[in-house]
Amino acid sequence: MLDWGGLGRNLVLLAGGGNTAHVYASLAPKLATQFHVFGITRRGSGQSSATLTGHTAKQFGDDVVAVLDALRVTDPVLVGHSIAGEEMSAISKYHPGRVSALIYLDAGGPFALYNPEHGDIDTDRVELKEDLSKLQGDPYDDALISKTLVDEARFRRNLEDLRDEVEGAKAPSPTEADRFSIAAYQRYFIGYYGGILPEDEIRQLYQITGTGAIGEWLGHPFANQANEFEFERFSSLHTRTLAIFPFPNALNIGVTHDPAKLAAYKAQEARRKEAQIAMFRKQPHVEVVVIPNVTHYVFLSDESEIISLIIRFVNSLSPGSGPSAM
Repeated sequence: MLDWGGLGRNLVLLAGGGNTAHVYASLAPKLATQFHVFGITRRGSGQSSATLTGHTAKQFGDDVVAVLDALRVTDPVLVGHSIAGEEMSAISKYHPGRVSALIYLDAGGPFALYNPEHGDIDTDRVELKEDLSKLQGDPYDDALISKTLVDEARFRRNLEDLRDEVEGAKAPSPTEADRFSIAAYQRYFIGYYGGILPEDEIRQLYQITGTGAIGEWLGHPFANQANEFEFERFSSLHTRTLAIFPFPNALNIGVTHDPAKLAAYKAQEARRKEAQIAMFRKQPHVEVVVIPNVTHYVFLSDESEIISLIIRFVNSLSPGSGPSAM
């Protein structure tokens, strides 16, 4: 738990997968001029403690609420990046009224609001395995056969999209020169993420050698893997929400220059992103803002606009506001 101080409404920052709350080291102090700003690192990330169980969306949401309760943080607005969307959706579902609002920083993937048309490769893989396991027990169940065929077709489409993503947008590994120093590593990330990864975050994620070079990763492999496999299918949001989507995303240095692969990647990315934006727009308590040509790390690549959007949205909330205050 980090506390950047400040006065006003409580703002709680939740990091994306593989990051810690220190990733907000640049953003948080600027928000603290308007709000009291906290940051929470989820279990298994960075140097936070890791467990072999409990890596579910509900548990991650419960963890956040437990920290809020322990610190007596009342009426907070949660701001989450990327996979933090799943725990914010879980809080909306399992702890209604505990937070006043949610802000999704490109955190509106299928793990946050499931789209049955496009599905999600991780969630759908688990369901397909369950289908096949049940078919072993009763291979003549017509309804189960039909369900398995539908699930298999959706999973196959997801695999094809994943192949496009791997071939069209895989990031190059940092070179020895990129890892020579923290400053060199930050320059590498500017090219890929569109902004400067804070030094505080780099020190949380990697050993720094005696020469100042970037050493071994300090994460917990099991926790990181579990975080990618135990999603929940959320069908609605009941908390007032600002959902910020980069679209179309800015292409980064990892994108291939092969025209065919690039076209396939951009096409599938656009289909999925448009579908997710449409899902959020259908929610009665959600405001959607689309920002073109910024990266997934939108709070790094377009910090000033994100600060402006957060301030406007939070200041529009009345004390104790929830969906009824829309």
